[in-house]
Amino acid sequence: MDAHVISLANQKGGTAKTTTCANLGIGLAEAGRKVLLVDADAQGSLTLSLGWEPDELPITLYDLMTKAIFVLSGSESEANC
Repeated sequence: MDAHVISLANQKGGTAKTTTCANLGIGLAEAGRKVLLVDADAQGSLTLSLGWEPDELPITLYDLMTKAIFVLSGSESEANC
């Protein structure tokens, strides 16, 4: 099974990145494909558009990235917080 990465990026705001990403992900999922949507925007617009409240999630991309940085830097005791 081959994995494919589709990335949507544009520095300018208001270019329908979130809408395109959500609709593409939903369409692929409805077609039976496995889909992972990653919301790296601090505003959490993709997360909100899919029905989740970013502030109520038990773990966020920020948490995972912070832990990875501590582990890679050798500060594993900090990563367990």
